Amino acid sequence: MAGFKIVALIASVTAQIGAFTALLLQLYGLILLWKIHEKQKKNTMLIALQNWRSYFLRKLKVLRQRRLRQRNRSCWFKPGRSDQWWIKMINGEAPDEFWMKNFRMTKESFLELETELKPYISPDPSSPNHRALDSAKKLAVTLYYLKDTGSLIMTANAFGIAVCTVSGVVVEVSNVISKVPGPKYLHLPVDENEMRKKVCEFETKFGIVQAFGCIDGTHVPILRPLKDPQDYFCYKMFYSLNVQAVCDYRGIFMDVECRWPGSVHDAKVFANSSINQKLVSGQIPMIQLSVFPGSEKIPNYVIGDPAYPLTPFCMKEYATCASNEEVIFNTLLRAARNPIECAFGRLKARWSVLTKKVDLKIESIPVVVYACCVLHNYCEINKSYVDEDLLKCQMDLYKKNEDQNRHLVDPVYSGDRSEGGVVRKTITNYIRDNLPDHLVL
Repeated sequence: MAGFKIVALIASVTAQIGAFTALLLQLYGLILLWKIHEKQKKNTMLIALQNWRSYFLRKLKVLRQRRLRQRNRSCWFKPGRSDQWWIKMINGEAPDEFWMKNFRMTKESFLELETELKPYISPDPSSPNHRALDSAKKLAVTLYYLKDTGSLIMTANAFGIAVCTVSGVVVEVSNVISKVPGPKYLHLPVDENEMRKKVCEFETKFGIVQAFGCIDGTHVPILRPLKDPQDYFCYKMFYSLNVQAVCDYRGIFMDVECRWPGSVHDAKVFANSSINQKLVSGQIPMIQLSVFPGSEKIPNYVIGDPAYPLTPFCMKEYATCASNEEVIFNTLLRAARNPIECAFGRLKARWSVLTKKVDLKIESIPVVVYACCVLHNYCEINKSYVDEDLLKCQMDLYKKNEDQNRHLVDPVYSGDRSEGGVVRKTITNYIRDNLPDHLVL
């Protein structure tokens, strides 16, 4: 009996020793795996550090080689160039009428605009170029380039700078003009009071109810683009950008789109324009008006030529008149559409760069065109009017081109909508009931 107990005790001790040994072996295995993992991690970090070190050494070698090959700049400007003409202008030695002739605005308006743009176009103080263009000279270069036929060489010679500097300055300043004073001088009505004012001004001058602006398109000539040139070839037989604009009764632009190629029809531009989307979606403050008791309410709208579609937000004349009131409606509508044609005439007479092939990159031209429209509004608001001879010449050329190149109606985008027909009929009936007695049949 005692022998069995001893054997059982020995077996129990042996089992415990075996279990403890197995536990030690497992612990040793875990420690061994942890050491292997840490060694691999350390090796990975060492490899990564070696790769980074090799990369930076290669970069440093390239920079050293580039520095050895780099020559010191010989000069910041070429000898023989002079800007004495501009220095005399800004110092007041030139007559005041030279400002209107060369910059299309008075000296006071120029300095006021320069003050507004100065924080955005001033030269970098850390630049080693002590002859870097200041804000006033940059603005003068841009206006001088825009006011004439857009010659980069002529502008460079006038200001004693390089041609590449002129193109860079024109694009830079145009970008700033579009973004900084642009929303201030070129915008649609922002509230009902402003919309009501635009509508009242239009009705007072032209007798058309609920209209707040007129719309049209003009073509800005460009050089033949390298990519998809056929898209830019317009019906006037040259390469261009189709610029759509909306103006008020004074010819002040309220909305401008200048991103469409010349081959795109005016009606298609309007159908895809931001102002059409804003009118349809109600993003522009509206004043609905019932001209008769119980009649359909008339929304605010723009006035276009026969190439535009007839919608509740875009009115155009009758193609054929069947009554006296329709003839009167067409006459009033044509007169009310005249401000946009005059606005384009003043725009191109003031900034003649828009009348020739603009020798800038195709990507930069829309910004320059938009800046011209902002500057047009700035000059009109500050009463810096365009020269009458230039305006007459431009208007004669505009009418000649329109007579020779009539814009045909687009079969898809120039169609009439029934809602637009209802609004036009309501306005026609209002004109009929308010005609003077001697005009009633």
